[in-house]
Amino acid sequence: MKILLISANREKHPWPIPPIGACYIASNLERSGFDVQLLDILFAENPSLAITEKIQQFMPDLVCVSIRNIDNVDQQSPCFYLTGVKEEVIDPVKRVTSAPLVIGGAAGSIMPVRIMEFLGGEYAVCGEGEETLVQFVRHLELNYDVSSICGLLYRKNGGITGNHVERIEDLDGLALPRVYSWVDWKKYRFNYAPYPVQTKRGCALSCSYCVYNRIEGHHYRLRDPQRIVDEIEDIVGNCKPQVIEFTDSTFNIPLEHALEICREIIRRKIKVSFNTMGINPGSVTEELVTLMKEANFMEVSCTPESGSERMLKALGKNFTLKHIERAARLLSNAGIPVVWYFLFGGPGEDESTVRETFSFIEENIVKRDLVFITSGIRVLPGSPICTVARETGQLPDNTDILRPVWFQPKKISMETMLYLINREVIKHGNYINLQDNTDESMLATTLKSVYSFLGLKEPVWTNVMRRDVIYKVTGYNRYRLRKLEKDYREHSS
Repeated sequence: MKILLISANREKHPWPIPPIGACYIASNLERSGFDVQLLDILFAENPSLAITEKIQQFMPDLVCVSIRNIDNVDQQSPCFYLTGVKEEVIDPVKRVTSAPLVIGGAAGSIMPVRIMEFLGGEYAVCGEGEETLVQFVRHLELNYDVSSICGLLYRKNGGITGNHVERIEDLDGLALPRVYSWVDWKKYRFNYAPYPVQTKRGCALSCSYCVYNRIEGHHYRLRDPQRIVDEIEDIVGNCKPQVIEFTDSTFNIPLEHALEICREIIRRKIKVSFNTMGINPGSVTEELVTLMKEANFMEVSCTPESGSERMLKALGKNFTLKHIERAARLLSNAGIPVVWYFLFGGPGEDESTVRETFSFIEENIVKRDLVFITSGIRVLPGSPICTVARETGQLPDNTDILRPVWFQPKKISMETMLYLINREVIKHGNYINLQDNTDESMLATTLKSVYSFLGLKEPVWTNVMRRDVIYKVTGYNRYRLRKLEKDYREHSS
């Protein structure tokens, strides 16, 4: 059977993300003996045409579409991606082939039924797809009933039904994604994209806004550190990336697993730089930071989300301000650049908690680090904050949350919260909000290409601070601040 996988992601900000999930699927289908091709439309000038030509050339028996995100979770400049997916991907597929269509990806695990309804797919995979899709394809080949396959949703009697999700416990038994063999890696490298490596799946934390464990489960399933570094050596040998990024939700939980990965990298003297998303402040120790420095981590991202003790509890965090202070001190002393993520708009947020957070940042985050600010919490099904919104009447039971719906704190208006946030962003050169990050400029695009060409080792986001110098010299920051205050006064009156 011939299978076409389409990676539907078109978002390139802040840099293009290689489709590691679709590559895992492709590699495991290929290992099972199927004829597989993966079409990555991220850089396609005309994605509909690219899809049409690929289908006409390959003539697949099955088409699978991987969807990364539902929207950009930006309250100030929202963008709903599924409209583009339908018009640029799903509709062209249906026009040129009658092959069964399967929808999957991270987005498909969050709201699979609503996404099937919106896009019109015949099937959807909820949860991990490596084993589910192999079973599904084998059933199709033999004309067997597919209704018993775990994690598969399908249409029946005018509705959508499906089976429970089963997690893959032995991640080391999966075929490696080999991203470099499925996508045009040179284009990603040219745009300063890090190469993705996954060291585990699942998340045992209970952050009130997050649905990551809805996608990957509530317990950690760990890969063998030696096999992880085997994969890294294979990557370095085949495509020589500038940076390898560990894509886990929290790299340093469990702590010993992260330590073992660092030790193995050091032992083998791997000649590549690393970064990682999701360092949890509660598990940042001196030993971890020392090993990460020695393993050549060029930067990390840390996700405290708030500088208010009250808000940390409201957000369901497993750490306190003392843990964040310790993490900031250790990372600063080690000279590891950090992107710090802060999130405003949770239950109980008010002017005092917003000011507490900015005071905490001022006192504890060094000026050479980047402070990345998100305002507004996207309500997603299955998250604790969704339950709060429904129980308080903010979100009636029949509310459709496929399109962005935002949690609204009772004690602060969104206008006031955004005013306080944007004022601090203008005043501090190392602060950036999600809206600023979305507004890709020609300068930013050029800088990513220059960094890639020259092989520079500093994080590309350091240019945010250089940009702020230009804003100050030209007086643009003063203009921005005056305009912000004028707009806020007019709206308040």
